[in-house]
Amino acid sequence: MRPISLPLLLVLSIFLFGGVVFAQSGDVSSETGIAADSTIADSAAVEEDTVPVEPEPPQVPDTVSAGLEEAEEEAEEIEKGGLFSEMALFFRSGGPAMWVILIFLSIGIAIVIERVIFLFGVADMKPEKFMGRIADFIRKGSIEGAIASCADKSAPLARIIEAALRNYRNTERDIQNAVDEMALAELPRLNARTGYLAMLANVSTMVGLLGTIFGLIAAFESVAAADPAEKSIMLANGISMAMSTTAFGLISAIPLLIAHSFLTAKTDSLIDDIDRYSVMVINMLAQARKEG
Repeated sequence: MRPISLPLLLVLSIFLFGGVVFAQSGDVSSETGIAADSTIADSAAVEEDTVPVEPEPPQVPDTVSAGLEEAEEEAEEIEKGGLFSEMALFFRSGGPAMWVILIFLSIGIAIVIERVIFLFGVADMKPEKFMGRIADFIRKGSIEGAIASCADKSAPLARIIEAALRNYRNTERDIQNAVDEMALAELPRLNARTGYLAMLANVSTMVGLLGTIFGLIAAFESVAAADPAEKSIMLANGISMAMSTTAFGLISAIPLLIAHSFLTAKTDSLIDDIDRYSVMVINMLAQARKEG
């Protein structure tokens, strides 16, 4: 899979998820309205049935209580199955800034997935066991066997060790130059795209704060031009928009910062292994040349 395909797939999947959430939110709201209307109609019908003057009223309280219980059960079902609807309401209350933060979050998730696969799958090759085999080949004088063992791997450490082994017959300075040249080509693979996570986290926070400012501006402008009866509703909507963008910006930034620190620590560990084992191979090759 090419590097650009993963972010695009994640962005499309999150947009699709948002559309499904919005659709479910509309269905839930419509079902809630229908249920409420039917409950009101049933209660009105019950009241009309209880109007006639009789010495002993029929089972009206039982009917009303049954209707109330059914309404409560429906409300509980909506609350239990309304996770997506709550997420949709939260997302829609934030306004356009939520989409910008969502794009940054999806790109960050794509980078995290790609880096985890590379750093913990491709680049992490259990160097102790690998270098044990390389040392055995060098002691036996089988440089070609050591090269073949490195050629099977695509990890940066294996390629750097392979570069040292292929220059076995040259001087120690030539071997060091070959190792340095290959390191300049392989080490950027370990650091690629990890730095973008901190940038995406910071920008997500800034966009969340910008959405907060826009939400407060819209709230105060609507309150200034609204009727007294509508001021509280419009003010509440504006404040909800402001707080939602801030919350979503932090929800996006915190995991990205944690992932950045985690991946940076793993990258530093792999670079330390490369430095240690490349020097070890150079020394072993120099010793083997002296003994040979």
